Amino acid sequence: MKRVGSLMTSLALGAGLMMAGAGPAAADPYDCRTWYKSSTTAAGTCTNGTGEFRVYTRCDRPWAQDYTVYDPTWRRVGATSTAICHSGGTPYGAGLQVH
Repeated sequence: MKRVGSLMTSLALGAGLMMAGAGPAAADPYDCRTWYKSSTTAAGTCTNGTGEFRVYTRCDRPWAQDYTVYDPTWRRVGATSTAICHSGGTPYGAGLQVH
């Protein structure tokens, strides 16, 4: 019986800690947008918040499998991130990752 009580206390404490740590994500970048900078390059930027972001895009290649590329560098708010399709790929479906 003592073991069950200890388990219940541990579960309640763990749930309380999870709820306490689930505050708003104020550090994430926001007011972000993406665009196509050229026929091979997708770009993106965020103008508010803190933290970092990077752009990614799918690349359409005729007669070959499409693939996804990411900017290898995480960027700070206010900077521009780019992802380049190589091997004759054309960008589509651009988006942003934040952290």
